[in-house]
Parts: sequence; structure tokens; C-alpha cells
Amino acid sequence: MSSGGGGNGPAHTAPAPGSAEADPSPVSAARAALNAAIADLAALDTRTTGVEDLLALIIDSDHAARALTGFGQTWLHRSVQAGAFTDTGLTCADALSGLLHIDLPEARTRLRRSMLLTEQTTLTGDPLPPRMPGTAAALRDGAISLAHVTVIDTFLRELSPAVDAQTRERAEEQLADLARQITPATLRRAATRLAGWIDADGALTDPADRRRRRSFRISGPDRHGMYTAVIVCDAEGAATLELVRDTLGAPGVTLDSNGDRAGDSENEVGDSGDGKTGNRTTGDGKTGDGKSGDGKTGDGEIGAEAETVAAAAAAERVRDPRTAAQRDYDAVFTAITRTLARRDLGTTHRGLPISLILTTTVADLAARAGLALTAGGTALPIADLLTLAGNHPDDLDTWLCITDLHDRPLHLGRSRRTASTDQRLALFATDHGCTFPGCTAPATRTQVHHVTDWAHGGTTDIEYLTYACDRHHRQIHTGPLGWATTIAPPGHRWAGRTLWHPPALADPTREGRVNHHFHPGDLLRDPDPDPGST
Repeated sequence: MSSGGGGNGPAHTAPAPGSAEADPSPVSAARAALNAAIADLAALDTRTTGVEDLLALIIDSDHAARALTGFGQTWLHRSVQAGAFTDTGLTCADALSGLLHIDLPEARTRLRRSMLLTEQTTLTGDPLPPRMPGTAAALRDGAISLAHVTVIDTFLRELSPAVDAQTRERAEEQLADLARQITPATLRRAATRLAGWIDADGALTDPADRRRRRSFRISGPDRHGMYTAVIVCDAEGAATLELVRDTLGAPGVTLDSNGDRAGDSENEVGDSGDGKTGNRTTGDGKTGDGKSGDGKTGDGEIGAEAETVAAAAAAERVRDPRTAAQRDYDAVFTAITRTLARRDLGTTHRGLPISLILTTTVADLAARAGLALTAGGTALPIADLLTLAGNHPDDLDTWLCITDLHDRPLHLGRSRRTASTDQRLALFATDHGCTFPGCTAPATRTQVHHVTDWAHGGTTDIEYLTYACDRHHRQIHTGPLGWATTIAPPGHRWAGRTLWHPPALADPTREGRVNHHFHPGDLLRDPDPDPGST
């Protein structure tokens, strides 16, 4: 401990024999032993180690990692119960995300999992077993992995609420025992079969239960800049999508893969196939206007019409190079953009126009390289941005915000408390989303925040406005757990950016922090810096 002798003594003194500090706590001793064991393993030279010893190291280390993960569930849950994150001014998930440098969804998953795998207590202090006792024991034994835990957790969550508690407990115990012997993939198949046995006739699944499972998720991008959308829908949703697919997904109806609308230029439905416009033709080159094969009307009229339809369908297939899956995508895309263009959803959302809004820098636009960003947080290559600007379908408005090299706006003031549409667009171009450190909420899920509160003399000028999502906006207050915001002054490393100052209980210095999520370039160094600049 630090000396209290006013600087006259040594900085640290050795504890006296028999004092409380002479014997470390059991937790400190266990941590020291763990770190020592890891150091011993790290110091091993395994270049000449035999295969049997190498395999033993692999098995033992994996077993230990699994067991530590199991123990960690208990430690995490008890930390939360003890109020470990109470004084941070953040939610438990936000605090855990910052503590371990993990994504917020992962932090939420860990907190939820710790509740399922840890013993609970009643209001009177009586112990209760974990909600997944068999799974918790297997994980602490190092016999299963988190992938096994996820399979069992998913199985229990997807069971109908009508399944009684005793059946759930027996199913969890059975799957936990199986998990000790099989892989997660095989366990998933076994869980699916078990769910089918529990609800063999489907009587336990009602319409409300099916609607509870509906979801829509977008993930990505991958290295090609492509995103994956997954829809889980009920029968009504599937029927609606089928209608969209069957009507707008037919050959030649919607946009092709080059962004051309069917009915324009060479893709016009009704072309003869030779590049000339006109009526659809039959297989022999004659017009299919209901005449017979010799050009006269008569008994062959119906047959000629059928030939005309068949020939037109074949011609459409030739002219439309898209696969069925591509046509289905274009059908859904067209249905959505037409809905937005009709303004059925109104004209604004959180002060931003319900339109396609993009931002990029002057440098990237001039170089025709880099990425633009949409208000929803999607990265768009500049080449696609330029194409989109000239060919966006269905008259859906497109807003393009271009910023300088430092992503900062010019002055844009207002005498009213609420920010104007132009100011919100300017904020999107600079902040891109919530400015709280580590927050991933895009501009479409935020509100405009006065860095200096309007009630305290703050102005509605663009230099003093910023984006904050609903969750983090509520954490700005003057209480002991409140956060504060300021604008980084000139000369600061992040000049002009919004600084978030944590409560003094969490950080006595209250040093300002910025959000790098929407500005990853802040954290990267130029791989080929200018030799003349130092």
C-alpha cells in the first residue's frame, strides 16, 4: 500500500508477518495460481514435444477453458447481484461491453446466459437451482461447449409456452446428458426430434405462438459488400411474400440485374427479340393478334393465341437474364420502394425525410473510391452510389450529404428549440449515428441532443447539436450517475466531435470519450504515410 508518511517513507512497505495482507485472500491465491499455470504453459517449447503430449495439452486446455467458462457464469451473475455495475451510470450490458471490449449483443447474451446457468435465491434467501441445471453442471465439468449450451437454450426458448415445467425439466436434463457425448450439430438434430415428440400433433402451437417467432434480421457486410437478410414469418406473411413474388417476380416485370426497368430499352416486354419494337410475334414471325396460321381469322384463332402467349413467354425468358432468386429479390425491393414512394408511412422519421439518405466525403467522391454511408448504417461503395444517384427507382427521393475532409459541417443555426430537417441531415453527414462511445445505433434510431441544454442557454446551432439514441439520451443528467456531453475544442485530438463524460463515480477524471464505431478510420494509421510529414 502507499505510504502515508507524507513522502518520507518508501512508496510501498512489506506487510508485517501475521497481518491481514500477509495471507492473500482465497480469490487472490486462486488467480495467482491460474496466472502462474498459464505462464508455465506459455513458456513450454513444444517444437520437439511428442504427439501424445501435444494432444493431451489440446484436450486439457479445452477442458479447462470450458470449465472456466462455466464458473464464469456464476461469477458474472453474482457480480450483477452485488451491484458491480450500479455506479457506472450504464446498463449492465453497456458496462460489461466496455469492461471486456465485447459487442453489446454479446454482453447481453452473456448476462442472460449467466441467469440461466447460475443458482438463484428467493426473496427470503432460500436457494433455487439454475433454470438449466443439467447444462450448467456439464459446462462446469468442462464436458460441453457454449455451442452445446446455445442449442439447448434455443430448444427451450422455442418450445411452446403451453409445455409444462416438468416436461421442460426432463427435456433439458436429457439434452444435457446427450451433449456430453455428441457434437452440437448432432445435438441440434436430436433437439429438433425431441421437440417434435413433445408436440407431435402440433396442438401446442397456436397462432399467437407462431407470431411470437416472427423476425427479420440483416447481417453483413461480407468481404464482397453483400448483406444477408433472414425472414421468419407465419403463414400470413408467407402468403403475402408469395403474392409479391408471383406478381412482381415474373420475367421482365421488375428491374434486371443492371438496374434497368422492364419496359425500357432492350428489356421492353413485347419486343420481338430482334431489337425492334412492335407486337409480340408467333414462332413463325407473324403477329399474334388472334389470326390463324395463314393470317386469316377463323377456327385456328384460339390455337394461334396460345402459340402467341407461349412465344411471348419464351421471348421474355430470353430477354430477362436474371435467375428466379434474383427476380424474387427485385420483386421485394420494388414493392418496398413503391410503398415508400407513395408516402404511406408519412414524410419524416425522427426528423429525417423518409428517403434514401447517403453521405460521403469530397475526397472519396472525387476519387470514385471508398464508401458512402446510409442513414441506417449500411456501407455503400462509391461506384454503387454514383449508379444509384442516376437510376433510383419509383421516384423515391435520394438525399446526398457531402462533407469536407474532416467530416465537419458549416455553420447552420436556428432560433427554435427543435432542429430543422437540414440540420438533421447535416448531423447525419457528420455523426452518422449515436455519438455515445461504442454505441452502434444508426441515425434512423437517434434523436437530436443539445450539447448544452436548451433550458440552460444552449442554442440550436449545428456546432452544438449531436445525435444520441433513446437509451443513451436518458443517461444525460446532473445526478450522481449522469453523463455529460461537450464539444471537443480546437486543438483537441477529436476537435469538433462530441465528448461524453462518465459520472465521477465511474471515472473521477470524467475524461471525455468519443464513439469510433461510425468513424473506424480514427483508429487506423495511414499504411503509406507521406515521408515529408512527421
